[in-house]
Amino acid sequence: MFREDKFKALVLYIGNSPFVNNLGITKLWKLIYFIDAAALRVLGNSVTGSDFIKYEHGPVPGKGEKIIKRMRTNGEVEVIQENHHTFRINRIIAKIDIQDDIFSLEEISLIDEILQNYGQQTASYLSELSHREPAWHYAESLQKLEHTLMLYGSEEDPDGL
Repeated sequence: MFREDKFKALVLYIGNSPFVNNLGITKLWKLIYFIDAAALRVLGNSVTGSDFIKYEHGPVPGKGEKIIKRMRTNGEVEVIQENHHTFRINRIIAKIDIQDDIFSLEEISLIDEILQNYGQQTASYLSELSHREPAWHYAESLQKLEHTLMLYGSEEDPDGL
């Protein structure tokens, strides 16, 4: 079941994390995917309950754009377009903190682990990494990823995708 409150809190948590640099929309979507997929594998439930859609550059949360738009309107985040050499980034800046008790200690530990492992990576790297995920690989373009396949990361995939 989708939890908008946790989705918004996760956006803010990632945006305020010292483990994350150059946070743009694409990178944000991939970090949320990796967090939710890891939570399914380790905790038995995803953090946000989000559905993910297969896009060319990797999984995107189904309601992500609408929620970011609402968060911008409410002054919770700011999105700034910046040019970096050969690409443009829509940088996400968290403007508020999250409530302390929205995530369990297990979720915080898992989120921090994912952000430590991937928060300094580029959006391109995370997109390529997400293409190795069976859930993304086997989904049809612009269709939902199967939550059952999210249980299997690239390490568990016998086909070596």
